[in-house]
Amino acid sequence: MKDSSKARYAVRALVDLAGQPGRDPITLAAISGRQGISVSYLEQLFRRLRAGGLVNSVRGPGGGFVLTRSAHEITIAAVFCAVRDTDEGVRVPVRKPSERQGVRPQVEALWQTMEREFDSYLQSVTIQDVLSGNFRGRAKVRLPAA
Repeated sequence: MKDSSKARYAVRALVDLAGQPGRDPITLAAISGRQGISVSYLEQLFRRLRAGGLVNSVRGPGGGFVLTRSAHEITIAAVFCAVRDTDEGVRVPVRKPSERQGVRPQVEALWQTMEREFDSYLQSVTIQDVLSGNFRGRAKVRLPAA
């Protein structure tokens, strides 16, 4: 899984959505104003988040977006998966070691291990964890006031 600006903005938007009082739908314009993300970019992200089953849209007056389930049930990994480009999941196979490759296999193994650790960590952190500043295995982090 790759770290991407899409995923970062999507996490920010979902944390913002989860942090609003009540269960009323929230408009993208409201999220845009609080987070400084353009409405057109949020529209692209929320299309993917909706297709990924993380948000529902409510039409009409008072409409907007709501989470499909509670913030403690939505992992950061699910957000990354929902907004990733389709070609991000393609991996280049590691070639068999040869004298000409030198340390390449060891470096590839390092990156694969780091990616597995990154994926595992993102599976363990939820939108609620980010909202509350509680990350597993880390000290409590205070979010700045909006």
